[in-house]
Amino acid sequence: MGVWGNAVQEHYVNKFRNNFEQRKARLASIKTKEQAEAYVAEIREKIRGAFSFPAEKCDLNVRVTGRKELPDCNIELILFDSRPSYPVSAVVYLPKKIEGKVPAVVVLCGHAINGKACPTYQIAGRSMAKQGYIAICPDPFGQGERKQYYTPDINNVIEHNIINRRLLPMGDNTGNWRTWDAIRAIDYLVSRDDVDTSRLGIAGNSGGGTMTSIVNAVEDRLSAACPNCYITRWHRNIENELPVDAEQIIEGAAANGGDMADLLLAVAPRPIAIGGQANDFFDIRGTREVYEEVKHIYTILGYPERVHLTVGPVSHGFSPHLREASYKFFAETFQYSKSEPVDITEPMLTDEEMFCTPNGRTIDLPGTVTIHDLIQEQLKATIANRKSISKAEAVDAIKNILKIGDAQLPTYRQLRNRSEGLNNNYSRYGLEIDRSMVTTLFCASTGAYFKLAPEESVELYVPHLDSVNELEKRKVGDKQELFAIDYRGVGESTPDGCDQDLDRNFFKNYKFDYHYASASLLMGESYLGDRVRDILGAIELLSAYGAKKIKLTSSGIGRIPALFAALLTDKDVQYTPAIPLSDLENQVRDAEGTLPQSMLPIGLLKITDFSELERLVR
Repeated sequence: MGVWGNAVQEHYVNKFRNNFEQRKARLASIKTKEQAEAYVAEIREKIRGAFSFPAEKCDLNVRVTGRKELPDCNIELILFDSRPSYPVSAVVYLPKKIEGKVPAVVVLCGHAINGKACPTYQIAGRSMAKQGYIAICPDPFGQGERKQYYTPDINNVIEHNIINRRLLPMGDNTGNWRTWDAIRAIDYLVSRDDVDTSRLGIAGNSGGGTMTSIVNAVEDRLSAACPNCYITRWHRNIENELPVDAEQIIEGAAANGGDMADLLLAVAPRPIAIGGQANDFFDIRGTREVYEEVKHIYTILGYPERVHLTVGPVSHGFSPHLREASYKFFAETFQYSKSEPVDITEPMLTDEEMFCTPNGRTIDLPGTVTIHDLIQEQLKATIANRKSISKAEAVDAIKNILKIGDAQLPTYRQLRNRSEGLNNNYSRYGLEIDRSMVTTLFCASTGAYFKLAPEESVELYVPHLDSVNELEKRKVGDKQELFAIDYRGVGESTPDGCDQDLDRNFFKNYKFDYHYASASLLMGESYLGDRVRDILGAIELLSAYGAKKIKLTSSGIGRIPALFAALLTDKDVQYTPAIPLSDLENQVRDAEGTLPQSMLPIGLLKITDFSELERLVR
């Protein structure tokens, strides 16, 4: 537990709360239909600009691999390609009798390991087909038949985040891939002669509620959307220390007053039905707040009746309460229903009966490619498009990637020394790089000093995870020659909370470090960039108090922010890592991408790599 163990959490709570206050002021200023329409157009452009998709759509190459007649509907088990030779397994639910063109719905499942075969989504699809709709439920990658990893310690959710860590250095992310697969499912429905393309809906739960909200915001062909067990306020997630899946983090979407409600407002006044649960980790208070806000804008636009809210009485999940509310919503919106909009009760099919492939694994199909293959192709193209870069160009590019400006001299707190580690004697200075964030600069010597008086030549150590523990065996003298900086999120500022168990593993998926890196990304900032600012602040402070030459040493993951600080500083700094960094392209090549998300410079591989930057700072 860190001395400043709550500092990172409160730093982001303050950021998101301040951002929300900015939003409230902005929304309160909207009084007229023209102002509401302008806001909708603005956020639509913002949200759609956060995603990037393939320039062209490949042939869907639809293959029907199985058909089954069920008591309430018929189903087709299909494969379609969302990218060339990259198959998506899906089940299509068909009414027993189709006359002319009928409405259709994309059903997006949450993080069920068995994907489309999960009974919850089978019930939803079959019930919709019984009511006369055509419904398609695709497997997300990492789930059902589309697992890309088959190792015991990588489940569906972890798979999404591992892939995300490999995509980020190329400026890509899991959200792009998940959204594109759903868009191609819409393409499939549109390609059918029996689908009424003027009545296309989308519904999903949990992770599927996320994707419903996102796809709804970026797709013009949809006419109604029903996200369940996802919609709340982003600041509620931060306050509640709730880590979320990689595709739920949209870069910059929370900046400048942005909120989850914007995913719904981006296509206002399209009919929307929000579902939540009274005992959900997605805070139901935020769900109700979003509903009221969206309804307010819809009212100004003249369509208050197009916004609906259902709150179930149970815990997180696509319960019968929410499923039946979604059926009624589509029946009212589409003015179409062939039966009572309620759940079916027949037994569900087994996972094996839902297989679209011989063995339940799309990666084993002849002539197909995996996501790993596609990432390697993307990496090759990214590197091939790079040009040589000068140090000045690198400095400008890195500042842009890390979202930082020139180094600033920080104020500091003169802290009490602590009798542990570093020969039981070291001085501590609390650096305020941001007003709500304190990081610790240590000075090791045989005498304790409150006065900051560095020698002309000093060493500044950037740790892997904890300065004091890592320098404990170093010999120190009586002068201020050895310093160390616990940049934010490590050492004394290691977050105390955020986890639902006692495993305080910095590198583990869904833990505190991942969570705050995601919060920063959502705000359009860089957690890594903030860490670099911490180091640059320490360099500025040491220089201001007498240090002429600074030997910047580092180890482990600390080598990454240390490298960027050495590149960006205008002081006399010698960058001397214990071991040179492995190039970032190896993070992409590695199937499990071992670097934490918080240490990944997004899009760096479009410009350069670590080894080239190390050459530039020598």
